[in-house]
Amino acid sequence: MSLLQHPIFSEALGPFGWVFMFIGGFIFLVISVLIANYLHKDAIKRSINAEFWLVFGLFFNIFGIIL
Repeated sequence: MSLLQHPIFSEALGPFGWVFMFIGGFIFLVISVLIANYLHKDAIKRSINAEFWLVFGLFFNIFGIIL
């Protein structure tokens, strides 16, 4: 029996757990793109390397806003 077949893990999110994971992943992706867009526009205003901040915001989300 694998770990994912154990009753504790297989019933944690119910039979539609994959739906919740898909929705959560989609929301995370949308928020990442919005943060990256904000950082890119702010970097253009400040005349600094905008592409760096775009990629940084896309991969490091909240940490990019803090920096």
